[in-house]
Amino acid sequence: MTARWWEATIASLLLLTALTRLPFRSEVPINWDAVQYLLALKHFNIALHQPHPPGNPLYVLFGRGAHALIPDPNQALIALSIIASLVVVWGSAAIGARLANRRIGAWAALLVAVNPLLWFYGETALSYAPEAAAGVLVALAAWRAYTRPDRWSALWLGLATAFTGGLRPTALPLLGLVWLFGIWAMRWRERALAAGITAAGCLAWAVPLVVVSGGPVEYWTQLRLLTRVAVEPTSLASGPSMRWLGNLGSVVSASAVMLNLFAIVVAVALVRARPSLWPLAPRTYLLWAWMIPPILMFTLVHFGQWGYLLLILPPVTILGLLALERAGMLVGRVAAVRLVALAAAGALLFLLMPPLAMPGHEMQPSRGALEAHNAAWHEVTRIVSELPPDRTVVLTSSDGRQSFRIAGYLLPQYSVIGVGRDWHGNWGSLYDAINGQSDYRLDPTLYAHALVRVTDLEYIVVLDNSLAERVPDAVTWFRWDLPDGSPLLLHRSPPGTAYLSFADRKIRVLSENAFRSPSVRDRPPVQP
Repeated sequence: MTARWWEATIASLLLLTALTRLPFRSEVPINWDAVQYLLALKHFNIALHQPHPPGNPLYVLFGRGAHALIPDPNQALIALSIIASLVVVWGSAAIGARLANRRIGAWAALLVAVNPLLWFYGETALSYAPEAAAGVLVALAAWRAYTRPDRWSALWLGLATAFTGGLRPTALPLLGLVWLFGIWAMRWRERALAAGITAAGCLAWAVPLVVVSGGPVEYWTQLRLLTRVAVEPTSLASGPSMRWLGNLGSVVSASAVMLNLFAIVVAVALVRARPSLWPLAPRTYLLWAWMIPPILMFTLVHFGQWGYLLLILPPVTILGLLALERAGMLVGRVAAVRLVALAAAGALLFLLMPPLAMPGHEMQPSRGALEAHNAAWHEVTRIVSELPPDRTVVLTSSDGRQSFRIAGYLLPQYSVIGVGRDWHGNWGSLYDAINGQSDYRLDPTLYAHALVRVTDLEYIVVLDNSLAERVPDAVTWFRWDLPDGSPLLLHRSPPGTAYLSFADRKIRVLSENAFRSPSVRDRPPVQP
């Protein structure tokens, strides 16, 4: 492939990536974490999970810059995801060409561009596409450092690694082996320079992050609380459990969607070629160093969302193409048709896959799921907006997979209550959101309230299937089945003071004459 054809091919793939992302952008926040990033654009507060720890300071900073140009904060962060997707496609081509040849680089860029996971997360206000883009930059810097172990290489490796940590601090340990590969061929002076630049670059974002978070003790406390809630239950270090098995199932499901038919073709190539495991070429060391830490982390410790896998999408794709090349399945017209068919299969998987719920994830990574999500929340806002804000309460689940954060963000003039379990196992009212403000936080001293007193109450809205199932008299409520399959329940009671009861893990509306206990929590009237 000549230089002119190479440049034209990559430019065409970048244009394809941009044009295929623009029509399918999420119109509303895609999930809980996305809302926390959107809230952070206005007010950064780790304790209130705006955003959640460890904070992703450079991602929020870039988001604020994009928001200055794009009025809609959700679309501003999606713009970052689209730009990051372009970097991932370009970077996959560049590193494929440098590790092997331009043919592998071009095919890697095509397969990555239409991969359903990258396509999906390129349409959302989340940091996974930017993390993958930064990971590609670190890998490119590491390969340059390995092949040209000079001071400039040490500089670029240190800057790329520190930049990646600022986008997502959790990426630093996952890319640690890539960094070590980069300094392997250096002299000690260049190694020290790379380490110093990496450390200085990380301190440049870490120190301000800790300061604005309230100091080292407060920052560590918030980080530890989130680890207890989200990471420890899924970690094999806590012992084999259903949560860990569910975590492992999510990794398998996400990998099947990410690799789809490409995995089968690569398996055939491996059987044909029977590659030896030893000795390995330096390029293979880099690709495995890129993949092994994330795979171990995701399978043994924590796998929060399918977007985590985007970090290893480029090396998996390039390693698979190297296997095809070794088996003689990368050259010729038949090979080209096969790879184009694989790319088409990935694209069709995103475009045509129905919006089915998947283990450990809130929705299928597909166009249908995005459209159903958008339509569902447009329907929720339409229904609720017809109700008076000063006489309406919206009940949502405070579980991180559910709608408390999204409802509080999209319905700022309404009183939104997050219902769930506290740290002591009690179930009831936990959090409130109104006027764009939320008191959500991880606090072991926080107790769920069994009774909530609401003045001037007339309408009660219940979202989330997990709450709708806890309404014993649901047959007397109005019900809407939303486009994404979730329910919306609506109850109308005589205007006045009433109690919301969460006793026995059931949701009931009690009159003002109901027995009042010390566990009652008074709520002031909502200002319209």
